[in-house]
Amino acid sequence: MLWPIVLPFQITGVAFLLAAVLLTATRTPRKWTRIKTLLISSIAAIVLFIPSCTGVMLVADSIRFGHFHYDSFDAIPDFRSQRYMPRAASNIEMHKHANGYRARYDISATDFKAYLDGLWTKYGEHSAVERGGFMDEGQTVAPELFNHTFDGLNWSCPATAIVYYSPFEGDGGGATYYFDADAGLMFQRTGFW
Repeated sequence: MLWPIVLPFQITGVAFLLAAVLLTATRTPRKWTRIKTLLISSIAAIVLFIPSCTGVMLVADSIRFGHFHYDSFDAIPDFRSQRYMPRAASNIEMHKHANGYRARYDISATDFKAYLDGLWTKYGEHSAVERGGFMDEGQTVAPELFNHTFDGLNWSCPATAIVYYSPFEGDGGGATYYFDADAGLMFQRTGFW
């Protein structure tokens, strides 16, 4: 849940530590003693830490979150975005956010069935909900639900898309798949913490 702030925290912490060490080592300004320089630079680092961390986070988030396109699963650069994504997925359009992603990609019915069965075989016993325990699983997706789930992405609800679920973690992490087998087109909403 707090993973998005770890990188900005680390970058800001290292930058301020290096600044304090360099300022203390060079005694800048020259009229100050090393102790006075260390004290003032440390206080400045404490006061400026949260605003600086926020700025670093805004820059980092603009790079790691948003809309992306990948030709294949192997082109996805981070393991969180590969989570609950079939290796056979291709032509992947992904909208990443801090706690998951929404994606649209091509996959055959055979590849998807094998992937989903494998997920349930491997992780099903740890799922917070049993397979088939979701009330709309295996049914045609309701256009209102689809439009709400993928709001802002301008994706059209396929008339024959069926709803499937991955095993769900106790904290709510998991994926919902909206699969149009006739077109070989998948729409996916994934959440993780």
